[in-house]
Amino acid sequence: MKIGTTLTLEAENEDGEMHRYRCKVVEMKGTTMYIDYPINEQSGRTSIFPKGTIFLANFIGNDQSIYQFDTEIKGKKTANVPMLLLHFPKDDLKRIQRREYVRIMTTLDISIHDTNQIEQPFTTITYDISGGGLAIALPSNQTIEPGKTVEMWLVLPMESGETIYVTAQAEAIRTYQKKESDRRLLSMKFTTINEKERQQIIRYCFETQLKERRKDL
Repeated sequence: MKIGTTLTLEAENEDGEMHRYRCKVVEMKGTTMYIDYPINEQSGRTSIFPKGTIFLANFIGNDQSIYQFDTEIKGKKTANVPMLLLHFPKDDLKRIQRREYVRIMTTLDISIHDTNQIEQPFTTITYDISGGGLAIALPSNQTIEPGKTVEMWLVLPMESGETIYVTAQAEAIRTYQKKESDRRLLSMKFTTINEKERQQIIRYCFETQLKERRKDL
């Protein structure tokens, strides 16, 4: 855990509804974590919590794994910015998955553009995605040879309700087909992408994976 890490907090309200909050780590001292005031992802408003409020906390580590831990508010601190003190059980973190980038299956709108502006752009959907690349459903009238670089425009519907648009360049790796489907799929890896936008993709994968895990509980 490092200063500036984005932390997602989950807690139930009085009606048993799960709410998610976003905050950043401002300071670390041993097993105490100082965070700025959490913002409700649905309302976009800063939320106030009493001492003793319990959360399930999640964050993405340096290895791109998702880490979870149970925590509670230990107190408050007023400095340049108001902060909450959380217990950080650094020896009791649960790692959900360890991979260079978490890959999830998801259907997102995407448009593909020829970097040489020779071929006409086309729209399609993704089959899966990670911070390192994605696979798309290749329309029957389209062919992209391995090694070709294209520009893509991708739409990410975040759980907060915000829509994020990502632009990147990617290299075609291979075309393949799943046994259970007659669709051709094209796998691609990002070659030029703004790191802030890569982190948005990782965040989308992170949120989607957590949503699926909650369904299984």
